[in-house]
Amino acid sequence: MTNRLALVVSSVAVAFTAAYAGLVAAQPTEEAPVEAPMPPVETPYPSDPDMAPPIESVPIPPNESFPEEPVTPPPPEVVVPAPPSSAPPQAVGVILGGLDKVAARTAKFEVNLKQKVFYNTLIVTALACKTRPPEEPPESAAFLEIQERKPDGTVQKIFSGWMFASSPALNALEHPVYDVWVISCKTVPAKTASPAPPNS
Repeated sequence: MTNRLALVVSSVAVAFTAAYAGLVAAQPTEEAPVEAPMPPVETPYPSDPDMAPPIESVPIPPNESFPEEPVTPPPPEVVVPAPPSSAPPQAVGVILGGLDKVAARTAKFEVNLKQKVFYNTLIVTALACKTRPPEEPPESAAFLEIQERKPDGTVQKIFSGWMFASSPALNALEHPVYDVWVISCKTVPAKTASPAPPNS
């Protein structure tokens, strides 16, 4: 009995193995496709003129074939001489300003050159006055001598020197009652030289 059972089991195993082998053999085998290399494709240039192929550069010929044009130098600068400075006007006196500190009064008076003028108790003498031409910055300077009359009748010199109109405090009169300063020079037009007579 045991032999017969073993024989049946082995027959079933053989039949099952043969069926499985036939099923596997019936299925087709798939192989991976092999990609063939693509041939190179030449891309033609488009017909658009803006997309034209680059043009090889042509070397520039030497300068001998293109002579340089002569350059005309600029004309020389014309130097215009400055007009001669006009002569300063001739001073004939000085215009002065005065201040009475006690009475708080100001005055304006003229002093001719080398003449004495009385201003309260002061005696003012102008010896010189210098002024600049009109085209230059204005400035006037006068050389003055100032004396004071004392109550006893004596005269004392209290100032001698140059006073400047632009800087009254530069060389000022030091007096407890009076101040004197230069305003300007009293001038007359400068004499111009008469033209030479023509040659006869």
